[in-house]
Amino acid sequence: MALRKIIDWLMPNICICCHAPLATHDVICPYCLEDMPLFAHSEGNLLLRPDIQRDFALPNCSGLIACGWYESQLKVWLKGYKFQHKAYYKKALQQVITQQFSGCLSHTAFTPDLTIVIPLHPIRLATRGFNQVSQTWQPCLLNTVTPIPTLVRSHNTQAQSNLSRHKRQHNIKGAFYVEGSMEGLNVALVDDIITSGATMNAAARACLEAGAAQVWAFTTALTPLNR
Repeated sequence: MALRKIIDWLMPNICICCHAPLATHDVICPYCLEDMPLFAHSEGNLLLRPDIQRDFALPNCSGLIACGWYESQLKVWLKGYKFQHKAYYKKALQQVITQQFSGCLSHTAFTPDLTIVIPLHPIRLATRGFNQVSQTWQPCLLNTVTPIPTLVRSHNTQAQSNLSRHKRQHNIKGAFYVEGSMEGLNVALVDDIITSGATMNAAARACLEAGAAQVWAFTTALTPLNR
């Protein structure tokens, strides 16, 4: 405890946005967090919004929860952590995700029995060294069933970032399967960014085929192809 106080005195915690001193071990002050352009908790299931229904093809998902659009701080932090491994961006994302997840979920009737991060193929995981989605969503991951069924990525697909909507769907087709049973379970699938919905929808299909009652998509950010 004494060592912690000395470290805090020598290197005081400051807000990542406004650089104001923080009394807690958060990295975003309450004022900056409130000013971020995040989705309102009261919106709950974002698939009920016509604009999101239009821009994201998620027919195998019953609901969608997201923190915000892929812009501003979310874009900087996601790119900085994913490609530059900046740990303080990870902490900022965890703080935003924790707040948005709990707030938005409270405005839905959905309670996940199982929360699964969209897996990377082992080759891509070995190349990158870590799954940034698992790291940033760790405080919110819920597993209340045993044994836990596993979502498997069966082949190393081409990166989706430079593909059209049709090519994304073709690229990811048959890329996932489930080891074990999801019979009757409410499953939440987690990814960092949803662009067209192709990857999330393919993973959701695999869960439904394994018996899931319903599948919801959870994501840090949304960025439609035409945005």
